[in-house]
Amino acid sequence: MPENASADVATWMLLLSGVVISFLIGVGLLQLLRTGDLGPFFRDLGIGLVLLLFSLGFYRKWHNA
Repeated sequence: MPENASADVATWMLLLSGVVISFLIGVGLLQLLRTGDLGPFFRDLGIGLVLLLFSLGFYRKWHNA
């Protein structure tokens, strides 16, 4: 696989994960505003942070390949 194609896949994967994480945190914010309960917001925020860590790890691995 050419070097540019690997970087393109890594970049698209990072952008897609950013969209998913933004959607997840947005849903958590909407739940917080609607119910006032911090539990679901912190759960969504925690899941988003875990996904961010995995995404950054995969990006570094694929970008350096």
